[in-house]
Amino acid sequence: MTLNWRDLTSRRRARVPAVRGALARPRLQAVMDAARVMLLVAPAGYGKTTALAANLAGPHAWLTLDADDADPQVLAAGLALAAESLPGGAAVADLLDAGAAPRRVAARVADLLDACGGLLVLDEAQHLCGEGGGGTSDVLHELLGGGLPGTTAGRLALLSRVPLSLPELARLDAAGEVTRLGTPELAFTRPEVGALLRAGGLQPTDAEVRLAHTVTEGWPIALRFLAQAAAQGRVQLAGLADLDGGEAQLGTLFAYLASEVLGPLTPPQRAVLARGSLFEELTAALAREVLGEPDGAALLEALARGGTFLTRSDHPAGSEEAVYRAHPLLRAHLRGGLSGSEVQILAARGAAYFERTGRPRRALAAHLLSGDVTRAAALLSAHGAGWLAQGRAGLIERSLGRLPRAVWTPELHALAGDALRLSSRYSEALAEYERATPLLRALGGVQVALDTVQPDAAWEALALAEALAPGSSAVRRLRAENLLNAGRLPEALALEPELRDGARAALRSGDLERALALALAAARGEAGGARAAQNHREGLLLAAFVYALRGESGLAAEHARAGLAEGERLESPFVRSLALARLGHARMTAGDLDGARATYEEALALAQPISGRLRVEPLMGLAALAGRAGDAARAAALKTEALAQTGGDGYMAGLLHLAAALGLQEAGDADAPGLEAAFQSFQTCGDAFGLACVALARFAADGQAEAEAAGAAARYPFLLARRGLLSPAADSPRRAQLLARLAQAHPELHSALRPIAHELGYPELPRPDQTPGFCVRVAVLGRVSVTRSHEDRPREWGRARARDLLALLAVHDGGLAREAAQEALFAGADPGVGERNFRVTLHALGQVLEEGAASGVFLERGDWIRLKGGPDLRVDLHAARALLAAPAGEAGRLDGLLALPGRVADSDLGDVQDEAQRYATRLPDALAAEADFALGVGDAENAVRAAERALALDAAHENAAHALMRAWHARGNAAAARRVYEQLRAALDELGLQPLTQTRALGERGREGAVHFGER
Repeated sequence: MTLNWRDLTSRRRARVPAVRGALARPRLQAVMDAARVMLLVAPAGYGKTTALAANLAGPHAWLTLDADDADPQVLAAGLALAAESLPGGAAVADLLDAGAAPRRVAARVADLLDACGGLLVLDEAQHLCGEGGGGTSDVLHELLGGGLPGTTAGRLALLSRVPLSLPELARLDAAGEVTRLGTPELAFTRPEVGALLRAGGLQPTDAEVRLAHTVTEGWPIALRFLAQAAAQGRVQLAGLADLDGGEAQLGTLFAYLASEVLGPLTPPQRAVLARGSLFEELTAALAREVLGEPDGAALLEALARGGTFLTRSDHPAGSEEAVYRAHPLLRAHLRGGLSGSEVQILAARGAAYFERTGRPRRALAAHLLSGDVTRAAALLSAHGAGWLAQGRAGLIERSLGRLPRAVWTPELHALAGDALRLSSRYSEALAEYERATPLLRALGGVQVALDTVQPDAAWEALALAEALAPGSSAVRRLRAENLLNAGRLPEALALEPELRDGARAALRSGDLERALALALAAARGEAGGARAAQNHREGLLLAAFVYALRGESGLAAEHARAGLAEGERLESPFVRSLALARLGHARMTAGDLDGARATYEEALALAQPISGRLRVEPLMGLAALAGRAGDAARAAALKTEALAQTGGDGYMAGLLHLAAALGLQEAGDADAPGLEAAFQSFQTCGDAFGLACVALARFAADGQAEAEAAGAAARYPFLLARRGLLSPAADSPRRAQLLARLAQAHPELHSALRPIAHELGYPELPRPDQTPGFCVRVAVLGRVSVTRSHEDRPREWGRARARDLLALLAVHDGGLAREAAQEALFAGADPGVGERNFRVTLHALGQVLEEGAASGVFLERGDWIRLKGGPDLRVDLHAARALLAAPAGEAGRLDGLLALPGRVADSDLGDVQDEAQRYATRLPDALAAEADFALGVGDAENAVRAAERALALDAAHENAAHALMRAWHARGNAAAARRVYEQLRAALDELGLQPLTQTRALGERGREGAVHFGER
């Protein structure tokens, strides 16, 4: 009796596993969606199956393998059942019914995946590498594309518990087509941990999320157990302890794997793993001297190779031997099986070993386990300040939490205050400082005031510290920094000249160039390093602020986002809130007012429980936005609220008065008292930049302080050249108008002011009659319209022929003779009638373009008629021509082309119709050239974008179709390439044309490959 192939496998293995309550993980999904061949390799519990099964979309097939699939016949049978879920999948079963070889079955599955762009998932793929698995090589060869490039649009995912060594992957790996995801990628990030806990109905704090992430190291299965236990009240997130001390609540979460992990171990292996669970890291020397295992090196190496979550680091810094580490949950589970006396003895022995070998942090943890709290307290007092400098506030808090309060010294209370302060928990920090020595209490109060930039709160504590430690250079430095915070820079520098070398002193003196250089230098030493958060002193955030002042919004946003990432890494809500405020400034300078408002509000909400001073910058931004919106009452209320939080910082008060006044000026209101208050603050501080901003703001408001404004523009040209956070006007036409007035009044400054004109787009310094204070945008692409920068809708046309004249002048960017224009508009009319009608039409066009501006600023009249394009008159067709003429691959050209309208506006004028025809030809040609360029540099994604847009404009554009087919083949999607070819052939057929030979060959290439696979 012949065995039926269906008896070799089970339909159950071809079903997608059911998953419930899976967390959406966009970062993983984006990687998986883009992958052609995926390898997900991680131990049990890392969510490999869930990651795929919960997010399957489109055509897909699933097969869960077991040891029998090392036989190619069994594997082929499973593939046939899995393929039934694909369009046309019954054909695979027909092949097996006809006795086809496994290789032909796999080839047909690959064809089906190719045709529908589907995904095949092979779960438990480690069985392909098992004993006897070599026979599956031909099957995998076909599933992976058979070695012929561009023949499959199908995708394959291999999920395995162990690394896969499959020769069939070597070529694809070398070509960069294999995407590998392991435990680092599959582990939950901290934001994902928070999302998982919230999905279970919990509302964890940032600290609880951090601790949950720390104790599980992002292990998905442990986190799911934790979320379930916390939701049921069996575990309190707020009470989670580090797993090295006390009762480890999460230790039992490892029990479900205990038999699988520990069962196969030999007694010596189990013993060294269990007794070594007391220590975060294991070495051969520790095993020998502390655990009494002379064969420790061999045992540890065997455990590292055995898949027990014991990882090895070869000779890390400061070590002469390999270091082994177990997952914290495994350690907690194993430690629960040791007796109290055994824990105490081994921990005491380990503490002595660590002290002898110069590792105080490890010794501290061991002393705490052994119960020697006196020695632990001594180590914490001796080394705590150094650990805090490395940003290890969590270590200090956890260690102090495991010491009985009875053994706390005043110095330890001060250390606790420092740790809480560095975690932005200022009220708790002050409470701990109250129990320190008088000097440490005073210094702690000063540090809180300095960290939160509240100089008024520091003076009394400073006086006490000076009385208790007369002549102390450290206390003198603190007083100088507080003077700097108060906006009294000259006094601060007189007391501590070295402050001059800091970015904040440079900023508050008005030396922005030096402030930026110092901030960037500080940022290079900060990012990614082990350190404590510097709060308002963060180099990245100082740089972001200076960039916003200079009007470099892109760099401001880049550094603010980098600072936000640092704040998240450092677990500092202070830094995160300030970073969001700086990101709001960046968006304000970019003109994204809605985005700025949302970011300021987010910063304000995050600052609320931390410090009133932290709320000042977002309140300042919101006050400026309220002023711009014309809501003077709300702007005043927000400014008053912010001023109440400045804590005596005169510099910040000056910024508040100035930003609020500028916001009101944008809406057409004046705030002379606000500008005067800003002037007084900046004068006291000695901030030349702030005074320059006030001078320009006053000049913009009422023409006052002309000489000071001219000097300000010459010293800080970016205030007029770009839209900065404190520029006197948001839009460039009004800044150009200010520049023209200043240049006219101060010819001696022309050489300093001329670069501003160039940056604004003028070849030379403009005259006041050349700068109307607004910009006119002329559109002839899509439809003809005129829109002013200060108006919400296009302007009305007095005469229809005025619109036609505008289109004609836009087409002739150099202008044309008056007679030619008249003839084009009024062909065949009596000369007198034509002249009169043309004069009326020209006047109507002038009214549309130049109302409120000097006559002739935008429209040249006379014997020659032309649009006078420039910074204040922008014609979309002229900008489009520049893009079309630019070389392929030029930065920004593709995005610009994609944004262009598809046609020139309809017109009955012959010249406009000719231009429309040229444009309709040039735009798809340019896009096709961009597609070719993108393919040449290996950018298939941009090639697709460009070619698809070209074909949307001209379905018969063969060059674009050819490029798009090449792009799809480069991405392994032959089916898509064939569809492009069929669409092109249909479009050409309507024109009575045939594809070129090379296009036809490319179009048939995928089809021939697919047929070839199906016939083998």
